[in-house]
Amino acid sequence: MTSSSLARIVEIVAVVHPDILLGPIQPELIRNEVLADLLEDTARRSPDQIALIFADRCVTYKELNQAADRAASALIDAGVKPGQIVGLWLPRGIDLLIMQAAIAKAGAAWLPLDADTPVERIAVCLEDASAPGIVTCALFSSRLENLGRHLWTIENLLTPLETPLQSRTGLLSTHPAYVIYTSGSTGKPKGIEITQGGICHFLRSENAVLGVRGSDRVYQGFSVAFDMSFEEIWISYLVGATLWIAPKELASDPEALPLALAANGVTVLHAVPTLLALFNQDIPSLRLINLGGEMCPEALVNRWAKPGLQIFNTYGPTEATVSASLAALRANEPVTIGSPLPNYGMLIIHPATENGLTLMPRGDTGELCITGPGVAAGYLGRPDLTAEKFLVNPWSSGAHDGRLYRTGDLARIDTDGRVQCLGRTDDQVKIRGFRVELGEIEEVLARQPGVGTVAVILRNDDGIDQLIAFIVPENGATIATGTLRAALGKLLPPYMVPGFFELMSEMPRLTSGKIDRKALKIRPLTVSPVGTASVGSDTAETVAE
Repeated sequence: MTSSSLARIVEIVAVVHPDILLGPIQPELIRNEVLADLLEDTARRSPDQIALIFADRCVTYKELNQAADRAASALIDAGVKPGQIVGLWLPRGIDLLIMQAAIAKAGAAWLPLDADTPVERIAVCLEDASAPGIVTCALFSSRLENLGRHLWTIENLLTPLETPLQSRTGLLSTHPAYVIYTSGSTGKPKGIEITQGGICHFLRSENAVLGVRGSDRVYQGFSVAFDMSFEEIWISYLVGATLWIAPKELASDPEALPLALAANGVTVLHAVPTLLALFNQDIPSLRLINLGGEMCPEALVNRWAKPGLQIFNTYGPTEATVSASLAALRANEPVTIGSPLPNYGMLIIHPATENGLTLMPRGDTGELCITGPGVAAGYLGRPDLTAEKFLVNPWSSGAHDGRLYRTGDLARIDTDGRVQCLGRTDDQVKIRGFRVELGEIEEVLARQPGVGTVAVILRNDDGIDQLIAFIVPENGATIATGTLRAALGKLLPPYMVPGFFELMSEMPRLTSGKIDRKALKIRPLTVSPVGTASVGSDTAETVAE
């Protein structure tokens, strides 16, 4: 289909269904390509451009590409094939990004895991993804020996090759590029499978609006297990920009980080609003700030807006491939999630829709749905959940928007074509940009000795979002919160471990018998025993890293 004919079809759909909000139609952004193509094209075009900076080490695009080629060849020799999913568990730094690129160049998909992810959770994710193995390092490998899967260490993968360089074969844009695991309401994390073509389209689509360029120095601070890292890493690879990678201790220090960003001439910052709000000084070198992952307060925009600095707010669940909409933010204007990126679409359906979709008019509140080439393949090994959330789009204008994703977010499309996000239809929350199903934390807590009734909420105390677990001990059992914290730390990633455990004699209830979560959100916290339970100490045992 030609660009003009596709545009004409979209124009007809917009007239027939004016309540559907469509982004600019740019078919040239939808290409038959894979992630490795983007890196290889830039390495050919700008081989001597600095790609990565970490501490005193700099790597050019040519060096990044060659190192990734060596590791990819070793993975191919070991039997890694397109369509397979390979674990990725390394400390942050240049070697992590080389290995990420190597998995892409081998044709496989990566399953990224934070460096502090519990081994038990790693095992669950690898098993669920049927991963043949995991790329790691000698420092971590001893903790993985009982997984029963192949361990590839960077030390071995980066050794000089004694055999001819192996190249990927048979890789298609429909093959998976990566799998992100998010919290699951059933107590088990769920894997979201993103295709090669889907992520490549997103990179081109978002950057058609953001305008990151080869002369930029981009801060790389997100975990590779958080898909906003694609905006940092792979948009930079697309255009040949330089990534400045902050060490862990600096990335988590809101006082030292802005000083370092300014000193290193960083021009592009992708961040969650919570991080930006903690910065206590200006960063003169910045020309672009891209916010996402959380609600953005208007006061934050007012504080940072100035001539010469572009500020954007992006929105999108992992299931729609990183982001689906974008708003240019200005001082003293309402903060919205904007309008769809090129080739994406947004629409509102009645939240009680079960048998058929009911399209709602502009201005009405309902469940936000997303269409476009970025809609994910679905949930790995979860056909029932995939069928529930990924549906045939009855208002499709062509192959690029044939499916839609039900986000579970309440929203409305204003008459000016901007989307207002208004909360959730379920118990899912976001903390530090990560999506968390409170039910998963509750399920893990309920399995711990002495725990009776439990409810976990996210609330804001003194301007800080934190997870709080309210617990009624079973039959007057004595519970030490330090023991609970340690137990959860072995099963859940750190961002899912509640910051406070509040023990109670009884749980507030509604007349229906359900837990009154609104009452818990305003209940004062205590530091002393409640009823017959022993609170234990909530004092940190180690200095925060």
